[in-house]
Amino acid sequence: MPRRREGPTKLKQTGYYFFDEYIGFPPNRKRVRVSLKTKNPLRAQFLWEQEFKKRWSEYYGIEFPGKPEKISFKDAAKDFVEYEKNVKRIKEWKLQEDRLSRISELWGNIYLSDIKREHLVKLDDHLKSLGRSKATINHYFTLLKSLFNYAIKKKIFSGDNPVNEIKPYLVEERRREYSPEEIWRIIEAAERIEKEARKNALFQKHVKRIVLLLLYTGMRLGEAINLRWENIKDDKIVLKRTETKQKREKVIPLTDSIRQVLETMRDERRKDGYVFPMKGRDRKTVWAKNTIDKIRKYSGIPDFIFHNIRHTASTIMVSEALGRGASLADIMKVLGHSQVETTIKYVHTDFERMRKAVEVLGEKALTKAGKTSNISMPKAEDPNG
Repeated sequence: MPRRREGPTKLKQTGYYFFDEYIGFPPNRKRVRVSLKTKNPLRAQFLWEQEFKKRWSEYYGIEFPGKPEKISFKDAAKDFVEYEKNVKRIKEWKLQEDRLSRISELWGNIYLSDIKREHLVKLDDHLKSLGRSKATINHYFTLLKSLFNYAIKKKIFSGDNPVNEIKPYLVEERRREYSPEEIWRIIEAAERIEKEARKNALFQKHVKRIVLLLLYTGMRLGEAINLRWENIKDDKIVLKRTETKQKREKVIPLTDSIRQVLETMRDERRKDGYVFPMKGRDRKTVWAKNTIDKIRKYSGIPDFIFHNIRHTASTIMVSEALGRGASLADIMKVLGHSQVETTIKYVHTDFERMRKAVEVLGEKALTKAGKTSNISMPKAEDPNG
């Protein structure tokens, strides 16, 4: 087979891709230039490969195999989950597997290439009928979008991603920071739940210490309840890449407050190695929901969720620690953020702090230049003469 070009050619004026190659050998070779009728680079590469094989098959008189064999949605989903197992945590790919299985049951035995907008609308209506939230429905379609992108990349699907046509729902942001007074109410509610907890209700039995650990470290709930004693090394907590959401190692320096919480758990150490002993650890969502309902009732905070404790800790860290010598990079490492934009979200503006910032400008700007900041201003003219 003769040497070929890198791939499709993009027309700058329109953004469309073309197949532009010389087919054959001198003196009979000819230039073939045809539009691939797409602006999508992944689809263009696929179509270019198909066109290249087709043209040279014709030149040699060989039957071109044509389009790839159709693959079912069920098989594509299985292949996708196998790939995700290598890059996602267990609970994440298991959730993906479960959701794709439900979609497969709804759509029946369908080929990936036969999925159209009406199938996506059917899925949307089905999820609404089950009472799923807008955020959950968005997650379903994000998962489908990733599956189709994977199929295009693996060249088992040659069409445009149909999920691109679906506009996600606007979801109100539930995250907020708690005030100091609200934090005390949450801690008092958690303490009451611990006292009332049944012997086998291990999550509620340790909920106050879990709340305090989230507040002192900025950890996610899943990271806290899956924390092992082996993660605590000398003067720091070290979470491996496989134990964090962002797949990045997380290091949290141990403070006296964190040590105090951990020390209360040492007497309950068990063979499984977890800091917080629990049964059925994979049922975290059920435990959390029951406990959230009780904290809301006892604290009088109707929108309480555990993640807002992390949000509160992150806000305090960004707002206060930046002015005490800590850098944004340091805070990113503690919180496990991979993008600086994620950390910046926690910089909440406060009018009084803004006023102080401007006052400092007025006091110090000219002083830094070696001048006095006490400058006499020209008197305004009396409009009455």
